[in-house]
Formats: sequence, structure tokens, C-alpha cells
Amino acid sequence: TYLQINGASIHDKPGYNQFNYGGGIEQTVSENWTLAGGWYRNSEYRGSAYAYGRYAVYKHGDWDIGIGIGGVTGYQRMQVLPMAFPEVCYSYLCAIAIPQVNANGASALAFHLRVPI
Repeated sequence: TYLQINGASIHDKPGYNQFNYGGGIEQTVSENWTLAGGWYRNSEYRGSAYAYGRYAVYKHGDWDIGIGIGGVTGYQRMQVLPMAFPEVCYSYLCAIAIPQVNANGASALAFHLRVPI
């Protein structure tokens, strides 16, 4: 079980919130699968709830690379936005690549801590 501490994002366009505070829980359910859920302040300056499953495709030492699939609320585009993303973790630090989903949006690289509890 991990505590997720959400924190920051870097966007490829100006005007987006880059301080994405929040938190969540990530639970290991098998050797390669985890489930996660939580809340954060999103890039559109709104609250977002999220839930996803993550499959680890590569684990070695402190490295953990996976793919997450789930949903997130709080964005203008739709009430619940489906999401699929690659995630790279080294020790406690994780980075998620978020692609641009509409013509007026932005791509982002989001960072959070994953602390064992």
C-alpha cells in the first residue's frame, strides 16, 4: 500500500495550473497490478477525483514502469474523462505523461510521490 502525494505538472502551453496538490491511496493487488484512487487540484484549477488500475510492465531495483487506465473528474470536456497513461517511477518519485486530448488543451508531465505505508 502506498500514499500518493500529488504535487506538480509541467505543460507544453501557458495558462495551466502547475501546482496540483492532493493525495490518494495505491494498493498492490498482485505482482504487477495496483489500484489507485484519490483527489487533486487539476490543471484547470478545479478539484478532480481519480481512479485507475496500473500494470507494471518493467520492475528492476528502484525502477517501476507501468501503464495506467482509469477515469478522472473535474475537467470541462466531460464529467468523467477516460484516461490511459504511461508512468515511470524511480524509488518514491513518479512521472506520468498526459497527452493533449482536445484542440484547446495541453500535454503535461505530472509528478507525484508514492510513499509506502
